[in-house]
Amino acid sequence: MSSTIIRENGTAICIDAAPPGISYAVSEDRLRLQGEDAFGADPDGLVLSRDWQLSVCGHEVPVYAVPVTNGGPASFASLSFAGEPAGITLIARSSRKVKSACVRPASRGIQPEVLDREVHIPINGPCKLIVETNDDEERPLFITVHAEERDIPVEGDSGVIYYGPGLHQVSCMELTQGQTLYVSGGAVLQVFVPENEIPVVESDWAKKKVYRDFIVTDGGKDIRIRGRGIIDMSRLDWHARKAMFIHESSGVYIEGLTIVGTSHWTIHLSKSSDCFVTDMTLIGYRENSDGIDIVNSQGVTVEDCLIRTGDDAVVVKAMAAPPAIGGRDITVRRCTVWNDKVRCFGITGETRTDIRDVVFEDCDIVHSVATWTEELGSLCIIVGDSGTIENVRFEQIRIEDERQYAMVCLIFKDRWSVDRDPGRIRNILFRNIHVPQGVPSLFHGFDADHLVENIRIEGLFADRTSIERIKDANLRINAFASNLQLISSGSSNI
Repeated sequence: MSSTIIRENGTAICIDAAPPGISYAVSEDRLRLQGEDAFGADPDGLVLSRDWQLSVCGHEVPVYAVPVTNGGPASFASLSFAGEPAGITLIARSSRKVKSACVRPASRGIQPEVLDREVHIPINGPCKLIVETNDDEERPLFITVHAEERDIPVEGDSGVIYYGPGLHQVSCMELTQGQTLYVSGGAVLQVFVPENEIPVVESDWAKKKVYRDFIVTDGGKDIRIRGRGIIDMSRLDWHARKAMFIHESSGVYIEGLTIVGTSHWTIHLSKSSDCFVTDMTLIGYRENSDGIDIVNSQGVTVEDCLIRTGDDAVVVKAMAAPPAIGGRDITVRRCTVWNDKVRCFGITGETRTDIRDVVFEDCDIVHSVATWTEELGSLCIIVGDSGTIENVRFEQIRIEDERQYAMVCLIFKDRWSVDRDPGRIRNILFRNIHVPQGVPSLFHGFDADHLVENIRIEGLFADRTSIERIKDANLRINAFASNLQLISSGSSNI
């Protein structure tokens, strides 16, 4: 049986079985160490977890394990409501002794109960949670609880590429006008490169062969990529394929899938418009395993995603020079991020064309741990080329753990810069930003003609305490940052 519907407390819950062919890791030690290799493929691919079990109403939910950059492996599981949601309790059972447990993001206010090795987690609707035990970040459990799936495509319908429950070996595919790719719950797509496939790039900057991306739409309209299944990219060589490349397309809807082990960027939107990404779970560990990159695009919404990556999580870029659109009318909301390697949210690096009217709101950052260079942090605007970045708003962002910078506005040059001239950053609003006590922020312009200017911080809280004065805000500001204001929760203190 591929899925089970159970009923409890006036609601129905759908549990999808793990497909035959997915088993446990050949070597748990190798799986634990795999995430330390920022480039290498995972030879086992997706495996079942020995760290965690999960049940609801007495029924087991499959739990999988994947490498992560720090403290892995991580485990993950998903289930769905099959009707109107109601209160239920998830029971997560750890293979390790549990002295204490927390459920992140903290903003959900879930207080788990620990009973021996069990963590009891009360929920009342769709959610994305991370369970940590014993006050450390080792071997966490990621849980995605989806809303009821509606308007499910029918296998065999015209324009539908359908993958039902089971294990599927798939190389790549291209979607055209009006098509739907549907990956059902209980389906795992294992992505591979056939021996006779010719690379599109024989040797990239990392001296790796690059092949056609896995899911491509080029010039497509009204495309649907959806389901409750899993896409496993972990056996690919580094840089072999991106998971999705959406190019010069419009009306693209991406929803509900879990993507793990990406060898390159996960979801790449390029020169596209009117795109919607929702309810995705993305877990990657390799360098360049960005979560969602919105590049030279407009009219994009990203919401309700759970992302842990070995690179940027959700960022906007402008890699193409004018007259291409840089980026505008972009909204990212209600996303939860754990970042191991680079940045969480913002505009980053490749900024050849102007980007404006971008909003990041109501998001949680549970961990952001990278410290290897300056341009890292939770909320970042990093300008490496000549574009002007303006009218960007970060609002109601809750940062639980940041090891480098909470907020960054930085104009600089690095190995990825293409344009000779620097860019500009102006008219940026940070509103109701919650940071851990003592975490600094960085505001550095380039020179007198290329400023970081008109930065407004309305409500900055450190461990729930309002910061009333700039001198108490731990801001690192150079001579080329102009007109930076801090407006406290109740009054102006500049």
